[in-house]
Formats: sequence, structure tokens, C-alpha cells
Amino acid sequence: MRVEELSNAFSSYVVEILKENSINELFPPQESALPFILQRENLILAVPTASGKTLIAELAMILETIKGGKCLYITPLRALASEKFESFRKWEKIGVEVGISTGDYESTDMHLADCDIVVTTAEKADSLMRNRANWLKDISCLVVDELHLIDSEDRGHTLEVLITKMRKMKPEIWILGLSATAPNVSEIAEWLNAKFIQSSWRPVPLYYGILCEKKLEIYRDGVVYSAKKSFEEIVEDCISEGGGVLVFESTRRYAESLAEKLSKLSAKYCQANELANQILEENDGEMSRRLAECVKKGSAFHHAGLLSEQRRIVEEGFRKGKIKVLVATPTLAAGVNLPARRVIVKSIYRYDGYSRRIKVSEFKQMAGRAGRPGMDEIGEAIVIASKKDKEIVLKDYINGEAEKIISKLGVESKLRFHCLSLICDGFAGDLESLKEFFNSTLFAKQSELHDFELERVLRQLENWEMIELSDEIIPKKLGILVSKLYIDPLTGFIFYDTLKKFDELSEISTLHLICRTPDMERLSLRKDDYWVEDMAFKLRNELTYYPSQYSVDYDWFLEELKTALCLKDWINEVDENEICSRFLIAPGDLRRLIETAEWLAHALSRIASEFGGKLPRLEERIRYGIKEELLELVSIRNIGRVRARKLYNAGIKTKADIIANRSRIGKLIGEKIAEKVLRDLESFKP
Repeated sequence: MRVEELSNAFSSYVVEILKENSINELFPPQESALPFILQRENLILAVPTASGKTLIAELAMILETIKGGKCLYITPLRALASEKFESFRKWEKIGVEVGISTGDYESTDMHLADCDIVVTTAEKADSLMRNRANWLKDISCLVVDELHLIDSEDRGHTLEVLITKMRKMKPEIWILGLSATAPNVSEIAEWLNAKFIQSSWRPVPLYYGILCEKKLEIYRDGVVYSAKKSFEEIVEDCISEGGGVLVFESTRRYAESLAEKLSKLSAKYCQANELANQILEENDGEMSRRLAECVKKGSAFHHAGLLSEQRRIVEEGFRKGKIKVLVATPTLAAGVNLPARRVIVKSIYRYDGYSRRIKVSEFKQMAGRAGRPGMDEIGEAIVIASKKDKEIVLKDYINGEAEKIISKLGVESKLRFHCLSLICDGFAGDLESLKEFFNSTLFAKQSELHDFELERVLRQLENWEMIELSDEIIPKKLGILVSKLYIDPLTGFIFYDTLKKFDELSEISTLHLICRTPDMERLSLRKDDYWVEDMAFKLRNELTYYPSQYSVDYDWFLEELKTALCLKDWINEVDENEICSRFLIAPGDLRRLIETAEWLAHALSRIASEFGGKLPRLEERIRYGIKEELLELVSIRNIGRVRARKLYNAGIKTKADIIANRSRIGKLIGEKIAEKVLRDLESFKP
């Protein structure tokens, strides 16, 4: 179907924008979906990666905005939200306002009230609802990208509850779900009162292969093509013909090591010195230097230890062909759109404290990256397998079906988190209405939620002074605040209970309190971390919690303290690379800890301001990684922790000092930065 045929249903302007973006014809799944879109029917589009799901969602949202509606587009990751936001901005040419919201969990983002399309994550949308963002009531179309991630252990429960809340709030809401194929798509569609289209069609045919003991077998249209090949040869064959190779490795260490090894091959075909310099501008630590060396030679590794900007540089370099080989951990598979001519899955095993086989759905997600639309005639997904695993790979993974999408809402900690929200947001005022809400979830279709499970959660919330139980369930001041702060109720109780017991907390006791909560990621203990126990003994009189060394919680306590000591170094201006070296973490890990700790420090501060308790000023110090004396300087744009310290040590401690010493600033922080800083401070009056 030619896009010109859309003119009557949409407009010639819509067609023009599609053509400007090289979209001249609809794919078969898109054409099948169009009648449901024009009839405004709930729809789940379950088709492979790169088969055009997003375009159908865009056409649906444009149709809705033309009719005066407002659309919410949900993605699983912030990076994907940013990618979609940039993509959707093409519609601004016809007057469609596009906004994005991925930040502060306590904000209502009222500036988005005038937007026609808002892109966000499930967690942010849920927090907007908890904080009474009134503009959510205007949402008439809900698009859920990667709907199959309801199956995710970490995030699926929030997505499921958000969808249920939106349907309760707006029964007439139009829902579109974009999903990978799964055996029970019909069950999900029934839950959402939706039609569904399930197809295996791809714009670029995908063929699977197995490399076993240096013999490559490609399975193509019922024929097996065999050749003697080494792993290095199947990589070089592809890049020598101008294609890109995406390799999935099981661990960070393996990914880094393999990228360094393969860079010797890719160096024959390309160089990317400019990208390497950009990597080092973000961070010049050991891992970053190794990445830059790989990138120079046209290879790269990609994992959660990289800084977000470094990941962006690598992804963009790979898309543009400046990087020929990308070795990634599986987290990339569910992330941004990053196709390659050839995908290689190095192992069907993962190590999560024990060795396990990956899920078929995870494998299909990785394999689905093979084949670049408009660039490749075919895509190839090759699995490296041992002789004993070859039949398993062929039967269960290549010819097998992905697992069913199963709700993960039944875990007690997840129920606790969402029950408090439902009570505080007015979705449930008694046990019956709470049960009624959960009966509307996918979980209720697939399992049975017993009354005693809900009652146990409610008693726990009552014991923590967050709700009051009688004939009705009444939210209390602490519960309302904890729900709005978007923290686990257990985190809120730990904060509240500690503040009641201690009038004042020191710097390290506050950091340790933050690290005691279930919302905080903790650094694991290593064999040579005996120094952590030594520090625990020295700090025993300052800490609010110190278990016996014979307690089952003692190792957990040491992990919490190690994480707190890492944050302590950060806010006391220890060099970032030195922290990473001491705690054996990557820059991306440190930034993730910082971001979470800042959020929890804010939550702790808000609870303290409502219920009493004297705390050190930590939230901004954690954000910038500084001592308190630099707070005024880092509030100035373009001045971070390093430049602020240079200025302070030179006797320039305030905004007024900068203006008074304008002739000296350039020598301290660089002439170009000084010009920007002084320009920003022109309106400042001391």
C-alpha cells in the first residue's frame, strides 16, 4: 500500500512528512493494522523488530491529535524514550506538540499539559499519577511500547498496574500495545479488550546459523549451508563486505576482552579517532582508555558500566558504520534500536551466581537485531554452541517458541508498593475495592490473589503508620508522602523509624541509612574487602545500625557500609577514577549509585522535614560530588566539581567573587568556559 493512499484518512501533510522520512510504502503488518487504527479499536501489534510497529503507533497518535485527543507513549527505558521523542518531533511541522518526561519522581511536569504527545517511562507515568498530575486525565490514547516486558521481573509489575490505573481512570481510553511475538498474545489482548495482529513478517529475512567446532551451518529456506569457519572468520567475512557485526557476550569482562581482540580485525577496515577522543572527553579512566583504543580501530564494547554519553557515542558510531564490531552484554537487546547485518550470540548461558540457560525470548530479542532495513538483503543470527548444546540450540532456540508473558505482580514487595499507591490515589478505599482493582489486572487472569495476601500487606502498612484500617482504609500523612516520593514503603519506614530514634545524624550515618534501604543498589563484598570491616568497627558509634558479626545480616550490613563509603568518597571530592579503582566499579556504575542515592537523599530530607530529624545537607552534594563549601559555585551552569574546586582554592568562593575577578577566571577554568559563565552571570546582582 502506497502512503499516498493515507491522504483521505489523515492529510496530504502527513503523507509529505512520511515521504520526507523515506517512508513510501506500508509493510504488510502495518497495512493489516490500519483498519483497526481507523476504527479506533484497541490493538496489540505483535511482530518482529524492525517490522514497523512504531509507525502504526505514530499514525494512531496523529489521528487522535487531529481529533483533539492527547497521547501517552510508554517506553521501558529512558534512553528509548529520548530516541522516540526525537523521532516523533518530525510531526511538529504540522503543529503537533511533543514532550518528554523522565526525570524527578515528585514532579507533576505541568509544562506537558499543552503537549499532544508525551513520551515517558512506566515508572515516571506512575509517579505522575501519584503526584496528581491533572493533565493525565486528558490522555485519550495510551501506547505501550515493548508490552511483552510485563513479563520483566524488575519493571513488569509497574507497567501492568499503570495500564490498569489508566483504564480505571478513563474506561474509554484507546490502547495500543507494541510487542514482540509471544504464544499468549491472545490472552493479553483479551485482558485489554483488544484485537491483535501476530505476524512473523520482517522487511529483511532472518536466517539462523550455528557455529560448532569451527563448522558453520546456516539454515536457509529448508537448506543447510555448511562451511569450515572460525569465529574470527565469520566476523571478518561480514565487515569486509561493509556490514556491521553485533556480538552478545554473557559478562562485561568477556565483552571488553572480546572487543579488544576483534579490534585487530576491524582496524583493517576502518578507524574512528574522532569518536575515541569523544569517549575520553567523558572520562579518562582505565576502562574508558581501553574503550577508546578499541573505538580507534573500529570496534567497541557496550555495557551498563559505561557512562550514558559514552554509550550514546558508541551506538551512534555503530549505526553510522564508523564502528564495525560491537560487543555488548544482553542489556542492549531490549534497549535502543541498533540493527546489524550479522548478530552473533556467544553463549546460551548466563551466570547470575549460578549458570543458567537464557530464556528463548531473550535469544529472539538478540537475534531480531540482525538485518538492517534498506541496507541488507538478509540478516543472520549465529549462535556459538558446543557439541553437546547444538541440538538444544536448534530445537529450543532457533525453532522454539518464546515463553508466555506472565504477570510478576504477585510478589509481596510489589503488592506492598502498589497497594499503598492505590489507597493514596483514591483507587481503593476498602478491601473490596482493592480486590476489585487487582481483579482487573493480568495477574488476576493468570493466577489467584488470596484475601490473606492483601490483608497481610495492609497490616504491614498499618504497623508502619502509613494507613489506618477500619471499615475503610484511610491513608495517613506518612503513607501519602511515601507514595508521592515513589519509594518502597519499607524504605519509607526505615527512614521514619530511624528519624524517630535519633535526633541528629552524621554524614556517614545518613549515607549508611540510605544504603540500608531496598531501593538502593549495593556493592558486593570481595575477598580482599577486609578494610570494610575495619571501617565498620571504627565507625560503630556513629552508625544507627550495627548487627552482631554472627548475625545472618552481617554480610549485608558490610555491603551497605561499603556502598556508603563509596558515596562518602564522592561527596568529599575524591577523584572519580580513584573511586572506581578503589571500589572496583565502572564509571557508569558510580553514576547509577549517585543518581539513586540523590533520589533517596531527597526522600529522606522530605520525610525529615515533615516528621522531624536533623540531617546533613546531602542531596545536592551527592548530585555534584562536592563538599558543602562548593554548593554556590556548582549552582552556576558549566561549573562542575573540578572547576568549582579550582576557583575555591584560588579564593573565588561565590558568584560575586567570580564577577569581581573576571580577569582571572579564564586562566583557572579556560577562556571559553569563562566567557559562558560570565555571560550567564551578567544579570546577577550581589
